[in-house]
Amino acid sequence: MEIRALNIDDDLELTAAYLVECVANQNSRPDWKPLSKEARMLSWRASDGWRNHLVGAWDDSKLLGFAAGMNHADTPETTWVFSWVEPDEQRSGIGSALVRTVESTSQSSTTRFTTSIFRPETAQIDQVARDFLQPLGYAPATTETVVELDLSVVSLPEPRTIEGYEINTYVNGVPERYREQVGRIKGLVDSEAPNGDLDWNESPVSPEEYADEISLWKAQEFTVLETIAITPEGAVAAWTCLLVPVHPAIPAQVEGTLVVSAHRGHALGFAVKLDNLRCALAETEVKKVRTSSDDENVWMRSINSALGFEPVETEMILQKKTCK
Repeated sequence: MEIRALNIDDDLELTAAYLVECVANQNSRPDWKPLSKEARMLSWRASDGWRNHLVGAWDDSKLLGFAAGMNHADTPETTWVFSWVEPDEQRSGIGSALVRTVESTSQSSTTRFTTSIFRPETAQIDQVARDFLQPLGYAPATTETVVELDLSVVSLPEPRTIEGYEINTYVNGVPERYREQVGRIKGLVDSEAPNGDLDWNESPVSPEEYADEISLWKAQEFTVLETIAITPEGAVAAWTCLLVPVHPAIPAQVEGTLVVSAHRGHALGFAVKLDNLRCALAETEVKKVRTSSDDENVWMRSINSALGFEPVETEMILQKKTCK
């Protein structure tokens, strides 16, 4: 077995990685639905601030598994590490070797590595953490519950009017006059919500980065639905975003939701998510919607429950501090 870097510009190597990722995820998460190969390749190759480093374990020309190190320019201290191994090759040390290789070749700015596990049952997550990640030095930082809304069986409530706010939903980008405010809100989603021991920092998105992100999603054939609550003065008080894939069999994904602190207590979180979902039903062929929130985020969990979301998976996020 040889471990070497994958060439992100090589279609054949990325195709091999895509196939390994699909079979590994479907083996551990039976309900998981992949994006198209073309959409996945675009995400690896995008110039969106993420510095992606892929390494593969090869047996001659056959890819047995690969790992990814993902470091964003806005959070250079944190490198995300993920690995995927062919099911028949698992429990042979390949995954551990790949993770160690990614760690040793990560950005020099890295002071911690983070990773996550998704599984239908918490016992399965505990086993992966205990047998695979903890021996590599990773410790649990927090857990999230993944919930799903089946729009074919759930009837959404009627729209809500919130006095003092106008609620609008936009397709494939909010108007330019709101983009700076929306970018600041996007940068607060992780840092202001409960996140266990992760201690995320603010990471605002500039109008230029926002435009690039919309362009990437459109190239991946997502319909981007963003809903904002606006004050009479033109301030954005709340925001949510939904990515709807072109194929209805793939669940749409809530990218994020946040109510600005000065405007909390008016049910704006519920209102923007509801308007967003109703627009998705009217404008797309969406069937199911998924989102997740930290298990300590009782506010968002309450909103999702009231809208009809049901638990389908658990996610554990783990981290490993480094002296590098």
